[in-house]
Amino acid sequence: MVEKHITADDLRNKIIDCHSHVGLALKPYVCHEYPYAQTIEGLYYRQKAAGVDVNIVFPASASLFFDPAYFEKGEMRPAKNPLSAFPYAIENEMLMLDVFEFNPEHKDRFITFVSVDPGREVAGQINLLGELEKRFPIYGIKISPVECQSKITSLLDEGKPFLDYAADRDIPFLLHTTVDPLEEYSHAAMTFQVIDKNPHLRFCLAHCIGFHRGFLQRADAMPNVWVDTAALKIQVQSTHEGHRAMATAQERLEGDYSDHAKIFGALMARYPDTIIWGTDSPWYAFICRRKQGEDSYLDFRLKGRYEDEKAALDSLPEDLRTKACNTNSLKFLFGT
Repeated sequence: MVEKHITADDLRNKIIDCHSHVGLALKPYVCHEYPYAQTIEGLYYRQKAAGVDVNIVFPASASLFFDPAYFEKGEMRPAKNPLSAFPYAIENEMLMLDVFEFNPEHKDRFITFVSVDPGREVAGQINLLGELEKRFPIYGIKISPVECQSKITSLLDEGKPFLDYAADRDIPFLLHTTVDPLEEYSHAAMTFQVIDKNPHLRFCLAHCIGFHRGFLQRADAMPNVWVDTAALKIQVQSTHEGHRAMATAQERLEGDYSDHAKIFGALMARYPDTIIWGTDSPWYAFICRRKQGEDSYLDFRLKGRYEDEKAALDSLPEDLRTKACNTNSLKFLFGT
């Protein structure tokens, strides 16, 4: 394995964005959705403009494994002759090339995660990760079950080799998570089934777990679980508007959902050692139609900016700000 180019000591006192995508997402591009792409160079200039030091990055999608003929139906069906032999095969390699070969002058600003599909072509994906890690450092694994329409609980069965891979290398998982009652791939209840059986691994659950008070408390009580704020502005907006994908008024964390900065403050006041700041760049905007399960779809038309995510971080008192963008992030990344 290639030696890691960034250590915990390198990141002390730096502002870390724990959740950002790089690469091309073909499905949203084909379907006239937004966003659909980001490069390392483009993200670097976002960092500079916002005063951010380092981003965790991972591929934007696994579109090249799937059949474009079904994209407009919102379906991710494996192609008979896919452009990418396995899920995320090209996308993971292109991420690494973008960071370490195309833009090496910026490599110290990026922490590279790979993405995997937890339920398809697992052996092939594992073999490719073994080859990739001979050339590039891998700091963690990102899984978006709903993006590839593959259940997170597959990690307990055919996807278990990914758990073993992470344990052998002491690297964490960042998981897309939702509380949409009709979502069949990434629901928090399914995610905790995986977490409960793997207390030796570190997990971060994305998108504030829909601000669901019960799941937030459950995460907070576990020493190996963190929760990120990715796309906070539009998550708060969705909650304020009563969107199905977010916790109901009876279930959610108390707070003023007319202001995403106030909700960040409420999260940090309640869970100061669990919450991690992340932007979801460039998916802090979300304009699309997403398949949530069999015959279940949701339409989104939500617009945020990188500045909105950073403004929420900057609104925190200094001690909580440091926890959100550094101390908690380092514990998630390195266990220290």
